[in-house]
Amino acid sequence: MNKYFKIITIFIFFVILCFIIFNFNKDDTSQLEAEIDNLNENLTPGVIEILNPTFINKGLDENPYKIAAKKGIQINEDIELYTVTGKFTDKDKKLIYISADKGYYSQNKQVIELTGNVLIYDDLGNKTSAENVIIDIEIKKVFLTNKVISVTDTSEIQSNSSIVDDENDFVTYNGNVKVKIKYK
Repeated sequence: MNKYFKIITIFIFFVILCFIIFNFNKDDTSQLEAEIDNLNENLTPGVIEILNPTFINKGLDENPYKIAAKKGIQINEDIELYTVTGKFTDKDKKLIYISADKGYYSQNKQVIELTGNVLIYDDLGNKTSAENVIIDIEIKKVFLTNKVISVTDTSEIQSNSSIVDDENDFVTYNGNVKVKIKYK
């Protein structure tokens, strides 16, 4: 009798423990479902997630370019980009490449804003990095700000900001500018 009493007691304890565990899981599931419903209600209308967005312009009178990203979030007419790469052709038909952690592309305004590990480089080994870059495709200017560093095989220039004017072949460095010239 004592042996059966122990078995019944253990079985009842096990059943009670199962009810407790399943009840906690049910509460967690209900809470998770409520959070998902709340998130869906708070989503901004007009927001669409896009995987691997790519924008290409091959106009006859314009310099062609290609912008790609691993992920994009379209917010109305503009797109927020993640892990951005790009390829531009300047007026001398040289290829210029870009990469950045994050970007914002306005196709209507023809403006690209880049942030996080922004790198601009070409096939000749010239490299420029900055924390923030705005590329205005319409007026063919690039505005670089915060820790701008340009490196070529013969020089290194550091500044607070810089403007590259492709139309007029002009580069301006502003702020605390440091120049190192390498002699061969």
